[in-house]
Amino acid sequence: MPALGAQYNGAAGMEPRVFELFGPAGGSGAAGARGKAGTKSKKAGKSRGRGAKSNNPPYLPPEAEEGNIEYKLKLVNPSQYRFEHLVTQMKWRLQEGRGEAVYQIGVEDNGLLVGLSEEEMRASLHTLHRMAEKVGADITMLREREVDYDSDSPRKITEVLIRKVPDNQQFLDLRVAVLGNVDSGKSTLLGVLTQGELDNGRGRARLNLFRHLHEIQSGRTSSISFEILGFNSKGEVVNYSESRTAEQICESASKMITFIDLAGHHKYLKTTIFGLTSYCPDFAMLVVSANTGIAGTTREHLGLAMALKVPFFLVVSKVDLCSPATVERTLRQLERTLKQPGCNKVPFMVRSEDDAVTAAQQFAQSPNITPIFAISSVSGESLDLLKVFLNILPPLTNSREQEELMQQLPEFQVDEIYTVPEVGTVVGGTLYR
Repeated sequence: MPALGAQYNGAAGMEPRVFELFGPAGGSGAAGARGKAGTKSKKAGKSRGRGAKSNNPPYLPPEAEEGNIEYKLKLVNPSQYRFEHLVTQMKWRLQEGRGEAVYQIGVEDNGLLVGLSEEEMRASLHTLHRMAEKVGADITMLREREVDYDSDSPRKITEVLIRKVPDNQQFLDLRVAVLGNVDSGKSTLLGVLTQGELDNGRGRARLNLFRHLHEIQSGRTSSISFEILGFNSKGEVVNYSESRTAEQICESASKMITFIDLAGHHKYLKTTIFGLTSYCPDFAMLVVSANTGIAGTTREHLGLAMALKVPFFLVVSKVDLCSPATVERTLRQLERTLKQPGCNKVPFMVRSEDDAVTAAQQFAQSPNITPIFAISSVSGESLDLLKVFLNILPPLTNSREQEELMQQLPEFQVDEIYTVPEVGTVVGGTLYR
């Protein structure tokens, strides 16, 4: 599996704690993430024992009592009493993640990356399978990496995603607002993600998303539309590719991404603002065309997301139409914009599946991290990385915060009013808590 931290040089300004999270933790391929000061030879790494002191020991932040991330050094042949305790602990982590939890196997509670031998890791994963079966969940291997320790046999750390359908049979739903300038490829990208078919280069993928005739004729979104992308308990994509209906997708999915497709033209800016303020998105996806860069309403949409404190990530589209030099120039332009005093963001280029896992975990925890994807809706380049990112992306609120929201008085916002013959006036709106 690719080493962590394979991002472009724009990430060199990361704060020290982020370096530790994005670094390979004793593995290889650290040049882009740790900088010259953190580079160490293999000989020096192997001479460092578990109890030895080091200027840069491999570690993660200490385990938090709250949240859905659990550290486990090993899970080898636990007693029955210990097994029941571990199952109860897993239920708590799943509840904190609203149906999702991430287990780091081979890591101490203080975050020290110790690693396990192959036999110990196999036994620990077997126990983890038993625990997941006990609570009715599935596990998915996210990544595995080696830790360089003074040992004859290699020691590894494994990261596992555990997901289940909540007891009330309501899937985890994350709302993602889709922003970007007109003709940046927003609707086409959503059509490819939700329909499961690549675009033909002439916008065929976006036709199913348009609601009005003038949108089909002009190819530009002028209203607010909603599209869904599901993931089952094993992390597999559930969309319309197998002639599923929306009801079937909801029944099959354990996690749902609801995309809010917003208009990019300046004349529909009020509609875009209405979508951002009324539907309370958890995240925002800002789409930038590789051949035009930051143009039109891109800066305005970026400012809106920051003003409303909506965490956002960037998708550079249409890379198939540009030369590598043009794509790189657009990435550099985005990097400079994100690093400006008004933004103060840390760009993180996602180039591998390992980067996508890291970006998803740290994006929700650190408000400064801004993942960047370079994709093509025609060739399918890096689309799988975006799906991995969305699959692992955790919710912003834990179970306690969700319960507090449920206790608040609901608010119904009227969005539209219809007059139906022989029925009367019908009010459409959104219920908030």
